[in-house]
Amino acid sequence: MKKILSFLLALAMVLALVVTMVACQPAEQPGPDDKPSTDKPSTDKPSTNNPDPNEPGPDERIPVNYLPTTTYGGAPIHILEWSCNDVEEVGVSWIPWEEGDVEVEDGDMLASAVFDRNAWVEETYGVDITKEYSSIDGNPGYITLARNDASVDSNLYQIFTMRTIEIIHMIREDLFTDMNLYEQYLRFDKPWWVQDSVASFTLGSHLYAASSEMLLRDKGATAALYFNQSLAENYVDDLPDFFELATKGDWTLETMIEACTAVAVSHDGDELINSATDIWGFVGDDDPVYFLYNAAGYKFAHIDEDGFLDYDFAEDGSDSIQVMQDIFLNVIYADWYMHENLIGRKILETDQDLFVDGNALFKSGMVKDTTTELKNMTDMYGILPHPKFSVDQENYSSLVYQHHDSAVGIPSHTADKEMSAVILEALSWESYYSVYPVFYDTILLNRAAKDQESKEMLQIIFATRSYDPGQYWDSTSGLHGGSGLLRLSETGNANIASIWAIHMDKVQESVDRINNWIADKEAD
Repeated sequence: MKKILSFLLALAMVLALVVTMVACQPAEQPGPDDKPSTDKPSTDKPSTNNPDPNEPGPDERIPVNYLPTTTYGGAPIHILEWSCNDVEEVGVSWIPWEEGDVEVEDGDMLASAVFDRNAWVEETYGVDITKEYSSIDGNPGYITLARNDASVDSNLYQIFTMRTIEIIHMIREDLFTDMNLYEQYLRFDKPWWVQDSVASFTLGSHLYAASSEMLLRDKGATAALYFNQSLAENYVDDLPDFFELATKGDWTLETMIEACTAVAVSHDGDELINSATDIWGFVGDDDPVYFLYNAAGYKFAHIDEDGFLDYDFAEDGSDSIQVMQDIFLNVIYADWYMHENLIGRKILETDQDLFVDGNALFKSGMVKDTTTELKNMTDMYGILPHPKFSVDQENYSSLVYQHHDSAVGIPSHTADKEMSAVILEALSWESYYSVYPVFYDTILLNRAAKDQESKEMLQIIFATRSYDPGQYWDSTSGLHGGSGLLRLSETGNANIASIWAIHMDKVQESVDRINNWIADKEAD
């Protein structure tokens, strides 16, 4: 009996010691991988980033155990987001969806996903996420706010989102941090970073901005072509099945032109397509010039293997000038094309209104139009990628448009760049699993796409998203400005060779300027 009692006493002492040791261990902070994997990416999500097939599948999250479990004691994460024309209200053309911060959960599925994402990041890392909109052309304006913050080291902003056409100015003024300096936290090879964006924004060995799944406006700025299905049914004997052609890879510019020619008709007795009561083949503004050129498989430039800008337009052996001229002659200046600013085409309704009212077969636009311009359209519309230039072209290509898109970066003068990097990666990772699936499945596939065929077309569009460095890194030549290709569609001039001759030296100066800047950065 004494032996048994001695044994029990010893056992009790051991157990007490173990309990004491466990109790004395420091409490572990919740890490990013501790979040329950309740929100799964949709199986319909297009593989835009070509994730590693050896990584976890859709039913489990890719771990981010490289992120620290540090908490920041309520530190602010203030995001400066770009706007335009003094727009600060979500739900209009420039800001179709909330992506940075939702202050009050209002029941909208997408807003709720953003709210929940931020709440988890705030709780996990002990930060306070807020956002501020500022117009590019406002007073004082986005870039001025960024400059002022840098000049006095006020530490007001921890993250920037900016449309890509302005980023070059901010980078050259050292307003953006080289994010590659924080590669221990920012893993740009992961699928929550848009890989074509990373490649297109890499300058030398530096990366100052890129698109991640934290952002939605870059998705909304993706080119898409809409057609009026109700109108097409009236010409069923004259028109092919656009969905079937696109699925087979046979949707081409020639086929689109033939369809526009077949449908366009004058209803006011003058035999001219020139009024709001006529049926137009195609409506658009200046932007389709770029959408159709990119869809033809062309870019103005690319980033070479050493990270320098290599210009492709009008290079020796290229037919890019001829392709651009064909787009102007056969589409932009066709009798059935409605561009509200084109000489002789000014009518009472805008090109957008013509399509919404059922008086145009095609509308060239962007994905975000489904939420803004087309949300009250009565007729059924279908969604297509912009057509290939020819059937021999291997893939479709859907431009992410630099005037409306968004990229994210870290301000160069924020006090704790490491914290900004950690939070940016956490926001992007969490968005990949919780925000983006809601956006894609609910907002696009279930609200924007009216039929199964359009859903399949959206998958093609998102799988072929394309960035063109020649449009946002060449910021000073004027080729893409008011005197160049962007406004050329208002003049009736289709002599692309002469336009190029006017701008070619300035384009080369712009390319040399950015490449010399890159070379200087590499030498530092």
